[in-house]
Amino acid sequence: MREKSFRECVDATVGERVLLGRTSSGMAVRVAPTQRFRETSAVVTFGYGSTDLGFARNGAVHWSPEGVAHYLEHKLFEDEELHVFERFGQRGTQVNAMTGFGRTTYYFHGHGPLGPNLTDLLRLVSRAHLTEANVEKERGIIAQELRMYEDSPEYRGFFELLRCLYAEHPVRNPVGGTVESIQDIDVAELEACYSAYYRSGNAGLCVAGPVDADEVLELAESCDLAAGDAPRSECPDDLGPAPLTRGRCEMELARPRLLLGFKERSILADASERSRRDLVTRMYLDHLFGAASHVRQALHERGVIDDSLSASYTSERTFGFAVAACETEDHERVTAELHEVLRAPVAIGDDDLERMRRKMLGRYVRGFESVQHVAMEHAEEALLSVEPFEAIERMQGIRVDDIVARQQELCRDDSFAAVVVG
Repeated sequence: MREKSFRECVDATVGERVLLGRTSSGMAVRVAPTQRFRETSAVVTFGYGSTDLGFARNGAVHWSPEGVAHYLEHKLFEDEELHVFERFGQRGTQVNAMTGFGRTTYYFHGHGPLGPNLTDLLRLVSRAHLTEANVEKERGIIAQELRMYEDSPEYRGFFELLRCLYAEHPVRNPVGGTVESIQDIDVAELEACYSAYYRSGNAGLCVAGPVDADEVLELAESCDLAAGDAPRSECPDDLGPAPLTRGRCEMELARPRLLLGFKERSILADASERSRRDLVTRMYLDHLFGAASHVRQALHERGVIDDSLSASYTSERTFGFAVAACETEDHERVTAELHEVLRAPVAIGDDDLERMRRKMLGRYVRGFESVQHVAMEHAEEALLSVEPFEAIERMQGIRVDDIVARQQELCRDDSFAAVVVG
C-alpha cells in the first residue's frame, strides 16, 4: 500500500489510525484501514439538511419549501438504471441513507467487494435522475411516511417543543416537511437544491475496514460530483427568548409524556468549538440524569421520576438545544421539580468530574468496536474539517468550572419551554 497521497493520524491512547486525503475536485476523504473487521463500511455525507431552506442564487436568495433535503434523499435512490437496492443486495451489502437537520448521509455496510460497492455509492449521489412522473410518484410515498410520524408521541412532542423554543428557525419544522409543504416541491426545485449542495467541496467520505487506501482514493477521484463548495445557507437569527413557555399535544396515551427544553442563545461557527461545548453539555446532563447520578436517584426516591427519564443535547452551526423527557401523570409537579434541578447551581466535585470523564472515554473507545461508527464519525469530521481523535484531548481538558459555566449559559428561564403529550 503506497498511501503517498494521504496524511496519517494515529491516536496514541487507543491505537486507532486514519488516513486523510482529498480528491482533485475537493472532496475530503478519510480511510480507516484495519483488519479488525471483516466488513467494510463507507459513508458519504453532505452539508445539507432540513434547516437549509435558503441559499444565494443569481444575486438573490432562493427559498425552498420544507422537506426538500429529505425528498432529494428519496429521489437519488430512484435511478432506474442503477437499481441500487438490487445491486447492493446481490453483493450481500446493505445500503441506506438518512436526512437530519444539517446533513444528508448515504452509506453501505457489508462483506461485498469494495470496488463495485463504492463505485455505486458515489454514482448514486453524483446525479439526480428526476422526471415529472417519478417526482410525483414519490410525493404520495413521502406523504404516507409523514403521516406515520404524526402517530408517534415522541415525534409530535419533540417538534411541538421546538416550535415553543424557536419562532423562526427552520429547526422547528419536521425534517421531512409536512404533507402540505411537499406539495410545492417539483423537479425544478429539486434540481436547484441538488445543484447547490451536492458538490465535492460540500462532501465528506470515509471508508473503514479491510481496504486499500489508494484504491479508495482512486475510486473517489472517479466520482462525477460537481466541483466547488456549496453556497452559504441563509438562516434566520433566532437566538432570542423562547416565544412560548408551554405547549400541548392531544393524543390518546396510557401515560402522558412530558418534554422540557432549553435553547442555545449563542452559536459557534467553529466545528471543534461546538464539539467541545457538546461534550461539556453532555457531561452536565449526565451529572444530573445519568444512571449513576445522585440527583436522579433522589428524584426517583421521591417519586418525581421513573425509569423513563432521558436527556439529550443537539447542536449545529445555527442552533442548539437540550431536552429532558419522561412519562408522568403529574406534569405540573414534574415540570417544576426538573426545572428547579436544571436551574440550580451545579454541585459537582473533582471526583464526579473524573467519573463522568471515564464514562465518556469508555463510550468513545467502545465506538471503535463498530466499523459503521468509525466510518460515520470520520466522514462527519472530514466534512467539517475537524482533526481526528480530538475527543480525548477535549475530555482531559474539561474542568468543573466549565460545567458550571455551561449550566449558567444554557439553562435560562427565558430559554425554557415545556410540552405535554397526552
